[in-house]
Order: sequence, then C-alpha cells, then structure tokens
Amino acid sequence: MLSKLYFQKSEYQKAQAVLKIALCVYKEIEDKDGEASCYGNLGNVFQSVGEYAKAEEYLHKALTINTEIGDRNGEASCYRNLGALFVLVGEYGKAEEYLHKALTTNTEIGDKDGEASRYLKLGNTSQALSDLWSSIQIYEKMLTSLGSKDSRNISFFDKNASPYRRFCSLSCFCGKPYEALHAAELGRARALAELMSNRYSIEKEISINPQSFVGIAEVIKKNGNSTCLYISYDYDDNIFLWVLKQNKPVAFRRTKLCESYVSKHGKISVSDLFGNESLLRKIHVLPQEQCEDRSLFSSFANQLTNESNLEDSLSTLRPLLDEGEVYTDPEPPTLFQVYNMLIAPVSDLLEGSEIIVVPDRCFFQVPFAALHDESGRYLSDSFRIRIVPSLTTLKLILDSPADSHSETGALIVGEPRVTDVYFKGVYLCPLPGAKGEAEMIARLLPESHLLIGEQATKQTVLQRIPSVSLVHFAAHGDAERGEIALTPADSTVEFPHEADYLLSMTDISQVRLSAKLVVLSCCHTARGQIKTEGVVGIARAFLGSGARSVLVALWALQDRATEEFMGRFYENLVQGKSASESLHRAMKWMRNNDFSEVRQWAPFMLIGDDVSFHFGEEK
Repeated sequence: MLSKLYFQKSEYQKAQAVLKIALCVYKEIEDKDGEASCYGNLGNVFQSVGEYAKAEEYLHKALTINTEIGDRNGEASCYRNLGALFVLVGEYGKAEEYLHKALTTNTEIGDKDGEASRYLKLGNTSQALSDLWSSIQIYEKMLTSLGSKDSRNISFFDKNASPYRRFCSLSCFCGKPYEALHAAELGRARALAELMSNRYSIEKEISINPQSFVGIAEVIKKNGNSTCLYISYDYDDNIFLWVLKQNKPVAFRRTKLCESYVSKHGKISVSDLFGNESLLRKIHVLPQEQCEDRSLFSSFANQLTNESNLEDSLSTLRPLLDEGEVYTDPEPPTLFQVYNMLIAPVSDLLEGSEIIVVPDRCFFQVPFAALHDESGRYLSDSFRIRIVPSLTTLKLILDSPADSHSETGALIVGEPRVTDVYFKGVYLCPLPGAKGEAEMIARLLPESHLLIGEQATKQTVLQRIPSVSLVHFAAHGDAERGEIALTPADSTVEFPHEADYLLSMTDISQVRLSAKLVVLSCCHTARGQIKTEGVVGIARAFLGSGARSVLVALWALQDRATEEFMGRFYENLVQGKSASESLHRAMKWMRNNDFSEVRQWAPFMLIGDDVSFHFGEEK
C-alpha cells in the first residue's frame, strides 16, 4: 500500500525502495505470490522513469513466477503490462504478441472485461478495426447481461466508451463513414433507448449487426422533408459530421476543432470549450436585467448580493454570473465560429424545411437555432431545428403503439407556492410572470386544467400528469439537473424536505406518461450531467417515461420575452401547426418584433418527435 501511495504521487525512488524491501521479505518467507507482485510493481516503476530494459526484466520475472504458481490473473496482467511496455518503445510486433497472450488468458479464465480491454489495446497498437470491433462485441454482450437498471447502464457506457469512439474515429479516417456512424449510434443514448423500449413494450431497435442498422439510418424517411445532421467527436478533437436525407446515400464530412477555433490560452479540447457552462454564458445569450430568473440558483445569488461583504460573495460566484471580462477561462467561441465548426462544412448538403440534429455529449448545449453564417443569417432563418438523442430513440418514438399517447387534455402548472421552501440555504422567491404565462396558455387551450399556487403540489401534479396529452410547467428549475420546484404538500412543515416539493428525475421515471409534448418553461431544463449517454437531466427523464417530445430551455429566461414567446408558440400550436413549426414561427416572430437579441428568442430547444394537436376538434 505504501509503495502504491508513493507511485501515485510520482515519488518513484521511494516506491522502488519500499518494493525492494518488501521483495526481500517475501523471498525470506517464501511467499511466491507476494514476490511476483513486487516484481510486477517494480517493472511498472522502472517503466515510469524510462528504464525500459529493467522494466522488461522485472515484468518477465513476475510472469515466470505467476506461470509457475498457476496464477492466471497475474499471468494475464504481466502479458498486458509487457504489451503496454512494447507499445511505449515502439516495438508493435512484440506488443501484439503479448497483448494477444493476455487476450487468450483472459478468455480462458472468463474475464470478459479484461478480454474486451485487451482487444481495445490491440486496436490502439495495430490500428486494427477488427480488434476494436471484437471489443465492442464483448461489451455489447456484457450490456445485455446488465438488465434494465438505468444508472448501471449509464455508468457502463461512461466506463467503456473508448472502443466505440476509437472504432468510429478510425473508420472515418479509413474511408468507412457508414461503419463509423453505426459505431457512434451503438454508443449513443443506449440507456435511454432501454427505458423507452420498456415503456412502449417493443424490442430495442439497435443491433451489433451493421446490416440491421439500415433500418435505423432510414428512420429519416418517416420525417418528411427533413435532413438529419449527426455529429460526433473523438479524443483528438476531430469533429465528424454525417448528413442523412431521404432516398440518398449517407454523406460524410470531417473537420477539426482548431480549424474553426484557436484559443489564445493554448490547446483546448471540445469538452473544455462546450462542457463548461460558464463558457456558454459568455456567448452573451443570458439576460442581465428584466429577468424573472426561474432558476433555483437565483435565490442563492440574490441573497448573497444583500450580504455586507458583497465582494467576497461575488468572488465565489463569478464563474456562474455575467460579470463581464473577469474570467480566466479560455475565451468562448462566437456563434459564427460554432457555425463554421458544425454547420459550414455541410451547409451545401442541408436541404428541406427542417434539420434534425443528433448532437454528441457537450454539443447538446449548443443553441443551434442561433448559429449564423458570415452574413449574420441564422440557421433558423432557413430551417426548423429539432434535436434527438439518437436515431434509435427517434425510431422507438415513431414505432410506438398508436394508443401510447393521449390525444386530449392539457395540464398547465404555473407559479407553485414555494415561498416556504428553504432550498440549499435560502428561501425561494415567487414568480408572478410564470403565473401570468400559465393563465394565458390555459385560456388558449381548451380542455386544459390549470394548477396555480397552492394547487400545484407535487402530489397533485404526479396524479394528473399521466393522462394528459400536453403538459406545461412555468416554475423554478434546478440549475444543475433541470428538476422543478412545486408546492409542498404539507404547508404546516416549516422546512419541507426536497422530496416533498422537488419534481425529480426519479419521480418522473416512476410515472407512465402519455403526453405528446411536455413544455418546461423553467430555467436550465436542458441541463444535466454530460455523459457518454448524452445529457442526463429532467428532459431525458420525461422522454424515458413516455413523452413523445419535450421543449426545454438552455438558459435563464427573460420574463417578458418568455411570455411573448409562449403566446406565439401556443397560438400556432392551437392552429394545428406542429411543435417544430410552432417553435420556428415563434422564434421568427420574436426576431421581427423587438426581441431580436439571441438571449430573448433562442433559449428553447425541441427534443424528440414533431407532434401536432387538434384542440377542440371532434375525434
């Protein structure tokens, strides 16, 4: 343990000294297992300091002892470490020899995780697609055995994403973009697909067999006059773009982050640039005034600004607030730079009236509608924009049974009474703008049920939400995961527990929804943890529980702009326009009617299917 501690702290001389003492002790007491372990660890220490000949010598000593005592796990570990050593010194023939031995040993002893890992290392050394594909096949078998527990499946792909990404990247460089797209889709929103297939009681629509992927890729045919833009990126910040259109071959383009964006602070990765929420705030899309911030964070910020030591308080908040040029982070990309990165390389391929975007990980935080070309023309000037987590999830929605979604009823929730809620050390503030918004929408929608103030309890919402076709929330949203604050059921409790008022992802996952559309007019409802799975937040929970589509907010909402936006959106929806068309028209109306700033018209993003309603019509 002491040698491991020194090794982790890069104190290699101390680690070496401790291991040599331990080695002498193990030899004296004739503990072969301990002796082999010391030799192996000494080999790793010498490798770390660049003494490769000694590293090889000690690793071979460890291998000899493990073979003699029949320790197959130790034997496989030695083969693996020797393979890694030869990769480091560029002797790829020897590297493959030892990694194949490790693979054989892992296979013989039934170590599936080790077996898949060896395939992955072989793929890294020989650049062999077949080895990477073998690794993916093993992981797919392991995934099948995990069952349907959501958190376990999310963690599995976070841990084992490497072969999928490397196969995708290598296939792109080898001129096999279709195979790359298949691998990208295999690793995209799989846990969500599991939830949705269980919800709709239909078989999952993705297979390890590339031939069966044809049906997934052709899902775009069911989406009318639409083009699908599928985005991925790899560890080296290569950005891969596929364009799928009706009755046309899949088109592919490749670019690199540094071709569209160069940081003054040196090398920066895609995840650094888009995974840090404070960077997106610096795109100047957030309101700085006249904002009824429906974020659960806002009350905390308001309280701090009233404290006497304001400067000390703000110093802890500056990474989260719009305080001007006080950041030390790399400068953010402009919306034009992001356009050049993700849209310009395929702009000549984009056709039709709608673009269905399938983003990868942190690209879910990009406001695609607001990206613009050199002339200032927004992408949403020419196209409706819709987001889907994966082609598989879209196909599951489209193939869901006809009776899966309700055609009638709307539940409108506005300004739940949260003044008694003590959330993370502060009381929440009322939202009169949210109340007005909810009342306006209820007047527009026939057959709607309005829950305002004390009526909007978590218990009541959970009772009513399963049966309606449309759900609208205008309330506080959690800045971390988009979860929604509702009225506590028991008003006599001085400090309600979060479980009594916070509508969580877990709560939604336990409800069987039949809603065609859920509108989350709360701050940050597009937020969540960025995983290999995608964004794990409240929007994903609604989709997994049966919602056909979800309208979410990427940032804090400006109250007057939001009320105007929602008025235009629902007017179009009531007139029979689809959700995507209604969103598109609302954005366009805002830009032409004194709400031209991006922060005012571009916060909302539609995820899922393009649904329509027939309010007030006979069925």
